[in-house]
Amino acid sequence: MADYAKLAEKAKALQDALKGSGGRLEPQEQDPVAFFDKVKAHLVSEMYKANVELSKRGVATLDRSFSPSFSGRFCFTFGTSMLCGVELDPRSGPRAIKATISGPPNAREIGRRIYFFSRTAQATPSFQEDESEGVMVRGLNPEEIAVDIISCILSGEFS
Repeated sequence: MADYAKLAEKAKALQDALKGSGGRLEPQEQDPVAFFDKVKAHLVSEMYKANVELSKRGVATLDRSFSPSFSGRFCFTFGTSMLCGVELDPRSGPRAIKATISGPPNAREIGRRIYFFSRTAQATPSFQEDESEGVMVRGLNPEEIAVDIISCILSGEFS
């Protein structure tokens, strides 16, 4: 049987050693995977909040789609005809999250939003539209990104 108390102490010692050696991220720098995981957690929370109101009004709800999901990607549906994929965008480097929505007809892409997250927490939010890339958003925290994705889908402003 493993002694997790001892293993936890060893893990703490290793982390402390990395901190002293400069092997960790700068305080202002965001770990892309951790940032994305926070966005996913907030998406689940926002989906739940939205579904409460959608159900009250008899409108189609948001639901998690597990089939195309993998590490660095989160998918969910709105009703039976729209699919939203949210993922760390490999084309834009590790500091961007791309959200695309596909729908009728033929499951074509309806819209795309790219959320760039900066190294500093004090970045001013900005929205810029590009015909080839979609809407590019800078300076939002994970909760704001999740709220923006869900509210844009529900309002039909996802482009």
